[in-house]
Amino acid sequence: MLDIFRNKLLGHKISSTKKESGIEHNNDLPFEESTSVGVLFYIKDLEQLKSTLNESRIIEKILPKTVKNLEIIFITEEKRIDFDVPFEYKIIPLSKINWNKKNVESHLQLFIKKKFDYLFTFTYGISKILDQLAYQSHSTCRIALGEHQDVSAYEMKLSYDQLSFTERIRESIDILKKMHK
Repeated sequence: MLDIFRNKLLGHKISSTKKESGIEHNNDLPFEESTSVGVLFYIKDLEQLKSTLNESRIIEKILPKTVKNLEIIFITEEKRIDFDVPFEYKIIPLSKINWNKKNVESHLQLFIKKKFDYLFTFTYGISKILDQLAYQSHSTCRIALGEHQDVSAYEMKLSYDQLSFTERIRESIDILKKMHK
């Protein structure tokens, strides 16, 4: 069964503004009208990475036709990836992330600065890094799909009985479609 945490009930507008940056976050845009979606994963081990990469292929099939910009980034603790990765996906080893903002911007920093209509994040365990990146995101509506993610960095946090990423993303998109009907 799918539950929506705290005051984030169907039909309620959730809005917040980061004081230091003036970025407004809300869940006011109907999902069917969204044009850009970002998906950010934090996957620790190689087997989970392979499995989630395979499952994530469903994303393009279930998004509204209005979405013209889809970007997917996987952050992993694995240093070497020795299998084929779809060319449109980016896999970034945690060891390669440059946290120094004075240097040239990385793929991850550019991703976080993009103003996606919706940003989905997913992890199997606790990831303070993922929560920090979501908090810094310029995306309009940030949605946590992992059960251990910090509520304060998101407009919506969905909790699930299902374990697979495929089931979680399908359920969350169904809810988003119902929100503005």
